[in-house]
Amino acid sequence: MREYELTTSANGFGVWQCQITYPIGLGNGYEANVIIERSLKSAKRTIRRAIEERMQPKKVRRLRYQVKANDLDSMNRLWGLTIEEA
Repeated sequence: MREYELTTSANGFGVWQCQITYPIGLGNGYEANVIIERSLKSAKRTIRRAIEERMQPKKVRRLRYQVKANDLDSMNRLWGLTIEEA
């Protein structure tokens, strides 16, 4: 089973987003935090790669990211995050 799934898209204003979806709800344990940390790094890398593909001759400088949305259930388990280029 995969730990997470990434979906990358751009809105109409050229701002890139990456939605992270977890197959199971992640709690607050050590293993869950490791999965979340890995998925955040991967989402940031995916956004940077998508921007670099469209800006071929130019070098992408430092990017800022923000968490746009998160998907929690009633027991505070994390089911998804949306990371956005700021």
